[in-house]
Amino acid sequence: MTGLVSFYQAHPSLVALGGYYIVSAFIGALPAPMAGSSQLYLFFYKFLNTLGGNLTRAFGTKVEKSPNFADAVQKMNGGT
Repeated sequence: MTGLVSFYQAHPSLVALGGYYIVSAFIGALPAPMAGSSQLYLFFYKFLNTLGGNLTRAFGTKVEKSPNFADAVQKMNGGT
């Protein structure tokens, strides 16, 4: 444990950068809300993407408007 503490004390910028990368990857892995998603999930999706600086994903949640949306959902669910 003292090795981690000494590493943090020696390289605080690298630890902060690594933490930011992990949080950013977590936020980026969130699936886009669908038409049937709850309002709570939509709120957290937009909130976390805004905090993470992904403004395009936070405010561009009109995936259902895509002409290929229904086909993509059907393929994801195992349909043909």
